[in-house]
Amino acid sequence: MPEENLSSNIRLALLLRAYLPVVFWAGFIFYLSSQPILPGFSVDTYDFIFKKMAHITVYAILYFLFYRSQKITSTAAAADKRIWLLPFLLVLLYAVSDELHQQFVMGRFGTARDVGFDFLGAGLAFLKLYRYI
Repeated sequence: MPEENLSSNIRLALLLRAYLPVVFWAGFIFYLSSQPILPGFSVDTYDFIFKKMAHITVYAILYFLFYRSQKITSTAAAADKRIWLLPFLLVLLYAVSDELHQQFVMGRFGTARDVGFDFLGAGLAFLKLYRYI
């Protein structure tokens, strides 16, 4: 019985190490999306570029964190070339849910374009991980 507890404790520690950063980062994104007004620039072009670069950056980091969690928790047999796919799907799902969430925040609205920028961030993270860029 103590060996089972040790095994389940090790498994729990592994899962926490793998997914806690993802949860914190997703929470950070949710917090930012909950703000009615985000700081920006007074010039519309600069504001647009700054905010879209922010979308790309935070979702690239989210992709890295999802990818990292998959690497930590996958078995050796499952850690093949397809390990990149689930993080893409999770980032896409979170991006869509984040834009839907913004529909309920006064002063904010979600757009499909922002989901595209979010997914672009995930794509750049993928390219960086696989040393294409």
